[in-house]
Amino acid sequence: MTEPIVIANEFAEVLVEKVETRNGTRLRIRAPRADREILLCPLELEALTRQDHDLFSLLLAG
Repeated sequence: MTEPIVIANEFAEVLVEKVETRNGTRLRIRAPRADREILLCPLELEALTRQDHDLFSLLLAG
């Protein structure tokens, strides 16, 4: 396991790390303050790169 990368500002903090699972390599994104995490596969990460900022604005507004 690798040491997590911490990305934070005054509104949020996330820890990002590469992990090995039974199904292959995943990116774990954890939000400690919200006590939430998600594991994303390469295909899911690639799908994120196809989105524009409008999608993320909609997610944050909801």
